[in-house]
Amino acid sequence: MSGVLVLDYGSGNVESVFNAMRRVSDSVSRSSDVDDLARADAVVIPGVGAFPAFMASLERLNLVEPVRAAIAHGMPALGICVGMQAMGRLGMEHEPTPGLALTDGTVESLRSLGVLSRRVPHVGWNDIRLAEDLPSDSPLRVLEDRDVYFMHSFAYPADAPGAVGWTDYETEFCSVIQKGPAMGIQFHPEKSQRSGLDFLHAWVRSAGSS
Repeated sequence: MSGVLVLDYGSGNVESVFNAMRRVSDSVSRSSDVDDLARADAVVIPGVGAFPAFMASLERLNLVEPVRAAIAHGMPALGICVGMQAMGRLGMEHEPTPGLALTDGTVESLRSLGVLSRRVPHVGWNDIRLAEDLPSDSPLRVLEDRDVYFMHSFAYPADAPGAVGWTDYETEFCSVIQKGPAMGIQFHPEKSQRSGLDFLHAWVRSAGSS
C-alpha cells in the first residue's frame, strides 16, 4: 500500500473524510491495520466526539504506538478536529487523558479559554489567522481570506506549542498546529466545501502523495 491512508478507527466522520480525500487524490485508502499504516506515504487522522473515546479506540486497535512511530520516522500526518487535539500531550475533556504527545499542548474547554458569552460548541464558519512566517509553499496558504467550518467545544490555547494558525471566537484559540511532518487542524475540511477541498488537495501535494 502507498499513498494516503485515512485511519479508520470508527470515528463518525471517517466516511466523509475518506470521500473528500478521494475527490483530491487517486491514491487514498482507509484502514485500521497497522501493516497498512506502515506501508502508507501519509496518514489522515479524522475525529469527532470526545477525546477520551478517541484515545480508547486507538488503544483498542493497538494503534497508539504505531501512529507515534510512523510520524516520528517522518510520515506526514493530518489530524482533523479531535484527531488534531489528540496530537497533544493531554486532553481535559471529562477527565485528564493522555494524548499521542506529538506536541506538548494541552486541550482545554472553550469556556476555560475565555468563551463566556458566545455559544459553545463553536459551530459554523470562521476564518484562520496564519503565522506571518508561514512558508510560502505551506498548504495552509490556500486558506488565506477564506472561511472554514468548525464544530467543537475544546481547543488548544492560543500559545500552544507548534501553533501556526489562530481563530477568534470571543477569544483567540489555536486552530492549526504543526510539528515536523504532523499538522493538526481544528476545522473540518470535509465540511468546508471548496475551501476544504482546496486545502486537502494542497496538503496531499505537500505530503508528496498525489
